[in-house]
Amino acid sequence: MVTHIKDNIYRIEVVLPENPLKLLNSYFIQGAPGEKNLLIDTGFRRPECWDALSAGLEELHARPEETDVFLTHLHSDHTGNAPRLQKMGSRVMISRIDNALMHKDTWRQQMARAITEGFDAEELDRVFLHNPAVIYSPEPFEPEDLDEGDVLCYGGRRLECVHTPGHTRGHMCLYDREDRLMFLGDCVLFDITPNIIGWHEGTDPLHRYIETLRKVAEFDVETPLPGHRTTGGWTMRDRALFLIDHHDVRLKEVVNIIDREPGLNAYQISARMNWQIRTKDWEHFPPGQKWFAVGECLAHLEFLMVEGMAERHTDPETNARTYTLAR
Repeated sequence: MVTHIKDNIYRIEVVLPENPLKLLNSYFIQGAPGEKNLLIDTGFRRPECWDALSAGLEELHARPEETDVFLTHLHSDHTGNAPRLQKMGSRVMISRIDNALMHKDTWRQQMARAITEGFDAEELDRVFLHNPAVIYSPEPFEPEDLDEGDVLCYGGRRLECVHTPGHTRGHMCLYDREDRLMFLGDCVLFDITPNIIGWHEGTDPLHRYIETLRKVAEFDVETPLPGHRTTGGWTMRDRALFLIDHHDVRLKEVVNIIDREPGLNAYQISARMNWQIRTKDWEHFPPGQKWFAVGECLAHLEFLMVEGMAERHTDPETNARTYTLAR
């Protein structure tokens, strides 16, 4: 389905089957006659996503060879169909940082770490058997690099590339200063909170994400355009500040858990945290949602360790990790 946002900006709703996100907002900027269009994000590499995206492009009379593609970040629900569009003649762009990360095999490292953080190997197999980020990831492709401060010009709009790390290390937004609008990807979501995970050890994603939220809160944005769902009546500044407070509450929750029960692993801490998900208890969590929950718990634990508030302890024989408050 195509929705007109304003002037020459449209939203193509790309269905995400069997996924709690339900939809991806793929944005389209119509170029002037004789100029190229810009498509922002593409959906998973699965037939339902491609059918929705291609139907939207057809409704907008947009041919791939006349349409460039900007990817806000490397996650499969945003990049999955980019290689297909590139083969059809589209120029594809993404941040230099996320482009480099797409060429690395990080899943094996993440799985190895997950075992040390408390995941059972059999359960971990189920996670990856049903993980859409793996199943529907894009085929190998070679997008062009973009950096903070680069400017893209489409349809009379001057779009500034803004590096917004946290959700991924190279996440990037596009800001139209004159029209006071920002294409946000998953940097700021309004009906749900972006997942900030700590599977990449030593990257401290939560500190970086909070810095990003403070950064984007200072932008003059009248029309925020998130990658999923709606704005729910929020202003971008208010939502960014709310998300900072949300993570402060989460940090206090983790501190309280490891204060009450020192020596838990990340999996066990995650089981004691409050999650807004419709399920009976931790044992009934879908495996994929456990993956995201433990990853987010790790991001908060890393934040606390950097702040000197928590300590990690590693068993020299099993490499299993547990956590306590700092002495």
